[in-house]
Amino acid sequence: MAADLRSFLDQLDAHGLLARIEREVDPATEAARLMWQLELRGSAGWFTRVRGAEASLVYNLIGTRGALALALAVEPAEVRSRFRHALEHRIAPVLVDEAPVHEVIEAGDDVDLSRLPLVTHSEKDVGPYVTAGAVVARDPETGRRNVSINRMMLVGPRETGIRMMPPQQLGVIQARAEARGVDLPVAVAIGLHPLDTLAAATSLPTGEDELELAGGLRGEPLRLVRAHSVDLEVPADAEIVIEGVIAAGVREPEGPFGDFLQFYVPEMPNHRLRVSAITHRRDPIYQTMIAGSREDVNLLGLSREAEIAAAVERTGALLVDAHLGPTILGCAISIEQRYPGEAKNVGVAALGAYQWLKYCIVVDHDVDVSDLDDVWWAVTTRSSPERAIMIAAGAPAFPRDAHGIHGSRAVIDATIPFGEWSHYERRRPPGGPQLDLESWLPPASAGAGGRRR
Repeated sequence: MAADLRSFLDQLDAHGLLARIEREVDPATEAARLMWQLELRGSAGWFTRVRGAEASLVYNLIGTRGALALALAVEPAEVRSRFRHALEHRIAPVLVDEAPVHEVIEAGDDVDLSRLPLVTHSEKDVGPYVTAGAVVARDPETGRRNVSINRMMLVGPRETGIRMMPPQQLGVIQARAEARGVDLPVAVAIGLHPLDTLAAATSLPTGEDELELAGGLRGEPLRLVRAHSVDLEVPADAEIVIEGVIAAGVREPEGPFGDFLQFYVPEMPNHRLRVSAITHRRDPIYQTMIAGSREDVNLLGLSREAEIAAAVERTGALLVDAHLGPTILGCAISIEQRYPGEAKNVGVAALGAYQWLKYCIVVDHDVDVSDLDDVWWAVTTRSSPERAIMIAAGAPAFPRDAHGIHGSRAVIDATIPFGEWSHYERRRPPGGPQLDLESWLPPASAGAGGRRR
């Protein structure tokens, strides 16, 4: 059986990482509030009954590093190395004749996007959005495929807005089609195995196929099938595919929308997707994602962590770990120091590897870079502000910046003074490695309200 969303949900369930919510949920006023809670508890959520919709709804599939490791079939510490291996060992997809995503085909007047459980994610959003769709398109000049994640605002039963612009590759491709005066055919695959979504969220060099990366991540070819109404191939084991064209020369208002920085992007002119068909499985499962959520950071951050790690290793540094968070504009890197000032060189290498990186905190090898409390502990106890902070003034990071918030970048050296480990070694409890507390507690009692006694 091909790895798909359903098989991954089974994996999550088997590991106690899936919460099933069977009470009917309102996608406009209740779903997003419950999703915040799911994220805080580190659990995926499956809403089996969504008001007004014919599909169920899933959220936060890889909101933790552990869930991402489960998808990759590795330990959490091996996630980045597994991703880098897939980048170097990609596998081309294969074409099949029949596919689960074609079990139900709706075309023409039968198309109605409102039957999908589209979620309103933020209180000031203009309405519901598609946020976890992998947009498949083909460059009209080169014929090469591109896959990306783009937000899509519901406009009507057969129309959405779609956000894109150069230098994003989909924006470049659409601009080339528009220059020829033609619409751009696209297909939006929703409800994929997380590895396929991870590949779609990765920014590869122009002309390289994200679906080959999906094969490398899977360790086997991704199955594709020809779309019903457009000349494209789509993931055969997706839950839902929306097919249509991005209209040439059309810009209409879109937004406001709560974006990945957790602020609102104001209303602005954006493109329009005109839908020609929706194909889906029987009893389809629709996936959504909140911009800036932990799942979103995991998807966008892993490829950038890999770029940063490679750049740091090229300096000769003894890299222990690197982690982006809580947004993809910040990074913490742990190293084993070899000489005074190395931390700043490491930070500069990281800034050079990833253009949007705004703050890079470099810590010693004993700090857990995935734990922001631990990183901030190192900053507050091991650094002097006047010596630790190196600012690159006038070096912009994130480009959408009307007020100069992202107009400079910084490295924070939170490592101990070189050679002074005896003065800064962290205290540890005596006796050896951490013990498993659960094994020391008595079995849970069925009485006393479930309390241990």
